[in-house]
Amino acid sequence: MITAFDDYLIHQTPQALAHVGTTDSNAYDRYFLEGFVADGSLIFGGAFGRYPNRDLTDAAFSVSFEGTQYSLFASGRAPLERTDSSAGPIAVEIIHPMRSLRLRVEDPQRGFNADLRFDAITGAIDEGRQTLTDGLRTSVDLTRYSQLGTWSGHIEVKGHRIELTNQRVLGVRDHSWGVRPLGGGGSTRWAPQIHWYWGPIFFENECLHWHLNDSAEGNVIDRFAALVPRVENAGSSPLYLRDTGGEYLVPTSFTPRYRHGTRRLEHLEVVLHDQRGPRMKLAFIPDPHLLFSLMGLGYTNKAWEHGAWRGEGMVDENAWPSHEQSPLFPRNWHMHHVCKVIRDDGVHGTALLEQCFFGPHQPSGLTGVTAGWPSVET
Repeated sequence: MITAFDDYLIHQTPQALAHVGTTDSNAYDRYFLEGFVADGSLIFGGAFGRYPNRDLTDAAFSVSFEGTQYSLFASGRAPLERTDSSAGPIAVEIIHPMRSLRLRVEDPQRGFNADLRFDAITGAIDEGRQTLTDGLRTSVDLTRYSQLGTWSGHIEVKGHRIELTNQRVLGVRDHSWGVRPLGGGGSTRWAPQIHWYWGPIFFENECLHWHLNDSAEGNVIDRFAALVPRVENAGSSPLYLRDTGGEYLVPTSFTPRYRHGTRRLEHLEVVLHDQRGPRMKLAFIPDPHLLFSLMGLGYTNKAWEHGAWRGEGMVDENAWPSHEQSPLFPRNWHMHHVCKVIRDDGVHGTALLEQCFFGPHQPSGLTGVTAGWPSVET
């Protein structure tokens, strides 16, 4: 079946673009968007997923402010035209590729409205291909790029209007595609374990983006970091790391400390190497009250897990206290912190730090599936 994109010279297989290059039901294409004010008074996020072999799409928008996190979810049958990146009241529009985009939310019935623009301040960062196997099958095979920037516009939630124009709202957008576990999947041979960090870091003249994924024994699954300059000139041409400069680094070691009896980070030190050896050490100091649950965007959310069929069109909402959530409850093990970051050269910055810890991780002293630190049974 041909669609509008087939008019462009972008084909990767002999099929029309509506047909992806795999029959895996877990094939996906996904935007992730997030913004925050450094003092944590506002954190918001958006997500939009397309699942071509399931013929569906879903989206979410979530806002945390004044002690409550509000979320709006939507899903339905995927439109045939890939140019239509909307799901119910939530839509993402690419204004200039690798430069700026727009996130719109229009649901007056439930009290959600937003018109937000992201403008990049770094080149797009290629995080590379990530592949994992689960028994005899490939369970993860994806590529992702990320880009740091600023947000402008407004948000209205439940009668509260938040203007972003006069605030310094930092943020990140990423785009990933390929294959990853989705909702309604079959059996798995995976052990219930993940030890994952991810996040953008903003310094005055440069930015850093990184992720780290380890096995239960502490063996490296994937580690990545990129130090990139800030490029804040207006324009419409794409921004890439390869054009703006920057360098790739490797997180070689990390030392976490958790709040006693939890898996919630209290302090984290990370050492980064370049090809010559140690390059810098980062100290993350999370504010325990500045949390953003990824459950609000569908992650670990059984009611709104990604890629699950809910009918032709479904919209729903939820809200919960944002300042403190049961830290050992499984749906709360995927969180974002607003952090202060201090480099060993004395430079200070601000970061979003994603933590996703489930199952054991021997080097960190985490045992069991959700036991707290040090080893407190739930």
